Amino acid sequence: MSMNPNWPKWIAASVAVYFKAVADAIPLKIIVEGVDERESEKMEVDHVELRINGPYVYENSKDYFRLDVDTNVLFTDLMGGESDNPYNLHTWAGLFQEAAQKPIPVYRYGPDTSGVDDGTFVGCLTPRGRNKDASKLFNFGQISVNDRVRQMAVDTRHWMHLSSE
Repeated sequence: MSMNPNWPKWIAASVAVYFKAVADAIPLKIIVEGVDERESEKMEVDHVELRINGPYVYENSKDYFRLDVDTNVLFTDLMGGESDNPYNLHTWAGLFQEAAQKPIPVYRYGPDTSGVDDGTFVGCLTPRGRNKDASKLFNFGQISVNDRVRQMAVDTRHWMHLSSE
């Protein structure tokens, strides 16, 4: 057997749902790359953009796979003058970084109505790298002299092990 071709969809959808809940709790608008459109009402306010890379699939032994997934979360803070909190980015990034240090449940999410995407539990993505490289925060600061925009990013690395079905 080989890998399940639905794994990438289920992982992407599950990671998006997981981090959307974090953004909604702040509240902060979230754009999932490749899923959401870059509409001006989302881009012209403080927001977060989520990019999901992977899974990178490795067959460790017959029908037993390691799936590596990397996420990049880019925070954009539109500087609003003296009333704006200059630590908003740090607060947001800290909340996402904390969430990324926990297992991310993967479910059979998707639009397939034939029963393949039935919402059942698949497994958990867990931080990889023994906390050495599992999560990193990058502060880009004000992105240009003319633009009153600050940005920060959180990069996380996860993995899970699955057997083919």
